[in-house]
Parts: sequence; structure tokens; C-alpha cells
Amino acid sequence: MKIEKELSRKEFRNKFGNESACFSYLSNQKWSDGYECRCCGKEKYCKGKQLFGRRCTCCGYDESTTAHTLFHKLKFGIVNAFEMMYDITTSKKGANSIWLAERYGVKQHTAWLFRQKVQIAMESSCNFPLVGAVHVDEFEIGTPQKGEQGRSKSAKKVRIVLAVEYRDGKCGRGYAKIIN
Repeated sequence: MKIEKELSRKEFRNKFGNESACFSYLSNQKWSDGYECRCCGKEKYCKGKQLFGRRCTCCGYDESTTAHTLFHKLKFGIVNAFEMMYDITTSKKGANSIWLAERYGVKQHTAWLFRQKVQIAMESSCNFPLVGAVHVDEFEIGTPQKGEQGRSKSAKKVRIVLAVEYRDGKCGRGYAKIIN
């Protein structure tokens, strides 16, 4: 799902403050290229059981708006899920699962699972090349080992290369990859 740039929390709540708005947006995104039944491949449909869901008029397959999306088999309300996703994607310091669980009244494990779904969906496809000035560096992640000095190589350390775009005086997108 694409979240509009520079959308404040107040604007976000105005746009996605109720179930109908969330399901409508999700339906428009999901079937923007038209409906095609997952069972028989036909394109004709009528209203489904769920809000904005679709039912194939040929075979009767009922597909909910949330099926095959981040919101499939959600254990809490869609409005909370949209807000949780907003927090995960816009938080500069990160949104940990304990904080999300407390804020949205769900179990910590449920918040962790949903955050994982969002992070996997956000994973870069590398289809968008970095633009502007690109800064590249490599570094190691790992703890110091006994008998070895600070930056010495170790089998317990992971080497990573990082590339970050710098444009308009700000950091933009970045890519990181584990290397040998």
C-alpha cells in the first residue's frame, strides 16, 4: 500500500478514520486494474459478504477486501491496523512491538507479527535507482571478541555495504546489503 508523502497524523485520521474509508481505499488499490476471480478467472462480479468485497457471478467465489493483503486474517480492527501501519512506516526512531501493543490494545506478539508483515512489504525491490549524490560506505556489525582488537576481522561479525542518496540537503532512500 502506498502512503501519501507528508500526510500528517490528523490528515491521515480524517482520511482513514472509519472502516468504510479503509475498506474503500483497500478495495480501490486491490482491484485498480479490474477484478479477476482467483478461482475461475472471470471478470464479472457482484457485491460480496464483506464491506467492499466481491463475489464472482460465475463460480460464486467470495473474496474479501483484505484477502491476499497485509490485512488478511487481522486479529484487530482495520482502522487500528491502518494507524499502526502509519506509525511503523513514518516513525523515525522505529515502532517497537511493545509500544505498538500498548498504544493499540493488542497483544505484543500480535503487534510484532503485523509489524513483520509491514516490514516485509516495505522491503526494497531495488527497482528504483538512487539519485543525486550517493554516499557509499562499508562497516561491520558484531561485538568485540576476546583477544582481538576493535576492528579486526572475526567470523562472528557481519560486513555490510550501505548506499544512501543525498538530495536537497537531506538524506533520501538507501540500500544496504550483506557482503563477504
